[in-house]
Amino acid sequence: MTRASVVLAVSLLLCGARVARAQAASDLLGQGVRRYQALEYDAAAALLERSLRRDSVTGLADSLQTRALTYLAATQLFRGQRDSAVAVFRQLILLNPRYQPDELVFPPQVTNLFQEVRRSTKAVAVVVPPVTTMRTRVDPFKARLLTSSLADLTVTLAREDGTPVRELYNGPVADTLVLSWDGLTAAGTPAEDGRYILRVMPRSPTADGPRARQVVLDVKQQPPDTLPWPSTPALLPERTSTGPAFQSLAAGLVAGVAVVALPSLMAQGKDATGARYAVGAAVGVSGLVGFFARKPRPLDANVRANASQRDAWKRRVDAVKAENAARLRTMRLVVRAGPETIAERGSP
Repeated sequence: MTRASVVLAVSLLLCGARVARAQAASDLLGQGVRRYQALEYDAAAALLERSLRRDSVTGLADSLQTRALTYLAATQLFRGQRDSAVAVFRQLILLNPRYQPDELVFPPQVTNLFQEVRRSTKAVAVVVPPVTTMRTRVDPFKARLLTSSLADLTVTLAREDGTPVRELYNGPVADTLVLSWDGLTAAGTPAEDGRYILRVMPRSPTADGPRARQVVLDVKQQPPDTLPWPSTPALLPERTSTGPAFQSLAAGLVAGVAVVALPSLMAQGKDATGARYAVGAAVGVSGLVGFFARKPRPLDANVRANASQRDAWKRRVDAVKAENAARLRTMRLVVRAGPETIAERGSP
């Protein structure tokens, strides 16, 4: 047998063992309930206690644990073990402060004792969704606080190292409170990536008060998609071309020089007369007149059209700036919550 085969076989055995333990816990619970219904309280107590043992409860849902504890407390009460029944009911209330036994299933002796224990047991629980995708300031993260009786509570959010982030609530909770967090820190900025501790604790801890609870939150930012900048508009020419003016000037100057110089080049020894200078000057001046006549001038219609396009483009740019700023203010966060645990003394 290869090493991989051995590892696979061991893994299958371990998985099978866990499933078997879970099935055994469920089976023990079912047998205990049947013994209770048959008024076989000693046998029922033994089976129910076995179903709740740590090594047998693997895979047993909270609802089944609640059911097992309720039947165990009722069984202990009918066995004459009232103190044991009170202890089991207290454990049940700490597990689920809002639980109420079914009055159609359990007689008044059981439900009355439960209410008595519930009034004297201070308990709080935190219920959060396993995964929340939220947008800061818009779609808040929500948690539900459950209490067994009126309690003054403080709810805080801190980094995993204990650095305070924000106080989310400080006041009384009589039964249920839905708590919202907008994803921002006390400074008003979106929470950064990392692990946070959502902690619920009594404002004035006492020996018989509720124990502090906490949930680890793994926060991950998802940067929003921003809009691209609008493309620069294609503008029309706002002035006429300078080419014709310079062409007219160059043609006049060349012609004027030619009038003066060509006779001397064609007939050696002939000096340029004053008349030729006058003609050359006149031709040059005509080039200057053509230059000024054809110099660039504004195209008013194009100037007005371009101004309208520039204004529209600036409005689009301003709209994109505002939209991107709004998107950046509403950062998307993914919050993954761990299981609820008891906050130990001295924990950050």
